[in-house]
Amino acid sequence: MEPWPALAWALLLSLLADCLKAAQSRDFTVKDIIYLHPSKTRYCYTQHIMENTGNSISVTKRCVPLEECLSTGCVDFEQEGRKVCTSCCEGNICNLPLPRNETDATFATTSPINQTTGHPHRVSVIISCLCVLLGLTS
Repeated sequence: MEPWPALAWALLLSLLADCLKAAQSRDFTVKDIIYLHPSKTRYCYTQHIMENTGNSISVTKRCVPLEECLSTGCVDFEQEGRKVCTSCCEGNICNLPLPRNETDATFATTSPINQTTGHPHRVSVIISCLCVLLGLTS
């Protein structure tokens, strides 16, 4: 047996052991849960229907997927004498204010969509070791 596969196994096991040592026991946060199991209803949606005078007729608040947050803003229904403003946001209880005009009817996120974090150096070393083990490199 050549020494390379044994060395690759040793390096791989060493890296995995380091990763396990770095892991500490703790309670999950909401951010952890969203990262580990991304929900399709991640955003807070508010639809505010009001008279043209500004008096509220109805307010709807719920959790929605990203697709329902792509059309925010206000629409005037002059024949019915109503105005509908829709806003979306990301975060805990972020949709308390009611959208009343174009300035309030927005889509606000707290972080870039599809943000990921990790350890790129460790991942590349592990992948290199696996390639050596599987004989994918020359």
